[in-house]
Amino acid sequence: MNHSPSERLSRSSKAFIPLEYVEAYTFRAVDRCREGDEPGAIVALGKALAMDPENEQALLLRGALWLLRERPRMAIRDFSKALVRNIRNPAAYYKRGEAHQLLGHFRAAIADYSRVLLLDPHHFEALLHRAVLYSYFHQVDRALSDFDRLMSTDPRIAKALARWGMKKFLNCGS
Repeated sequence: MNHSPSERLSRSSKAFIPLEYVEAYTFRAVDRCREGDEPGAIVALGKALAMDPENEQALLLRGALWLLRERPRMAIRDFSKALVRNIRNPAAYYKRGEAHQLLGHFRAAIADYSRVLLLDPHHFEALLHRAVLYSYFHQVDRALSDFDRLMSTDPRIAKALARWGMKKFLNCGS
């Protein structure tokens, strides 16, 4: 029987890793995403995670896809697993916060956005989302503090907030 060099290597060496390894499925998922095949990407990531259930990159990517497909509970599950691996990942906290916000779990979302801001104080989106949620809960001082921070990073935000209907809200705290 005539075997290819890779087959001979795989039979003789435990160090040989066939193409069907975690990263290959992760790359396949990225390709599927580029092709617009989100369900195919989720399947590929499921195969990667079957091999390595704690693979942070695969968990983050699948969580983002679940969020994109409006499956926030599934997204929260994957982001939470990724955070067990790396509790210092602001992107995972931010995306999990978005998923909580979609479900109406606003306090959990505020907690995640606050964690993002501890890790990355200049994370514009987390600051904006948290400010909006503080305003929802009528925590005017906290909301104004976040909006002030936003305006100090980019003065154009004041115009955007005014168009968004925040002008009245911003004046009520002064």
